[in-house]
Amino acid sequence: MNRHFFSFGFLLPALFCMAAAHADVVINGTRIVFEAKDKETVVQLKNNGTRPVLVQSWLDTGNPKSRPGEVKTPFMITPPVIRIEPGKGQALRVLKIDEPLAQNKETLFWFNVLEIPPKPQQQLAAGENLMQLAFRSRIKMFYRPDNLGMSSQEAYKKLKFSVVNNTSLKVENPTPYFITLKDIQFKQSKNSPVLASVEKFPERMVSPGDELVLPVSRKGKGNLAGASVFYAVINDYGGETVNEQILGNNI
Repeated sequence: MNRHFFSFGFLLPALFCMAAAHADVVINGTRIVFEAKDKETVVQLKNNGTRPVLVQSWLDTGNPKSRPGEVKTPFMITPPVIRIEPGKGQALRVLKIDEPLAQNKETLFWFNVLEIPPKPQQQLAAGENLMQLAFRSRIKMFYRPDNLGMSSQEAYKKLKFSVVNNTSLKVENPTPYFITLKDIQFKQSKNSPVLASVEKFPERMVSPGDELVLPVSRKGKGNLAGASVFYAVINDYGGETVNEQILGNNI
């Protein structure tokens, strides 16, 4: 989940509070899967703070700087603006509008929640300087058509791995699903020492029918051909699913 904050107002004495700032409203889950057959999905929010907050929600297609109303998507969120009391929750409905989307693969959108705290009337009346933070949480929403030929639980096993010049790993995704990688290691067997790993991910998600090339950090000597790649992906529930594959000789 990506989180950003926006500040407004004037601040001098409150600067020391910035490190402790955090969002009170949380989204139940780290991703949303919109199944085409369901026509709509529900997103649960909860205010874990001690103050009521105003929340605005919208979707975008990948630009983290987009604001409400700037990007047209084939979905409607209702209600788009809500007030959530402290300790309470609220359900939002995401409905599909009758506009075409690809039916042979998933389509990626981003679900945004902007949390705006109430104005501290008492401090304002006293003439105090202050800063208010408006937090935005942003998670992925996958539109998943029917009849994709395989389940999401099968897709991660279809990834294809090959090492290029013993320095880079090419990951090919022949499936109709977006797959997000978490950890990648190379070993001769499950309990043997790590030969190499991917430590820096310029990108973790590989799109349907696309590929990633990732840098490999060597841990030991020896060629990686014939070794196994042990990898973990993020599943529909935000947890990890692990698998292993034997690398071929296309080094």
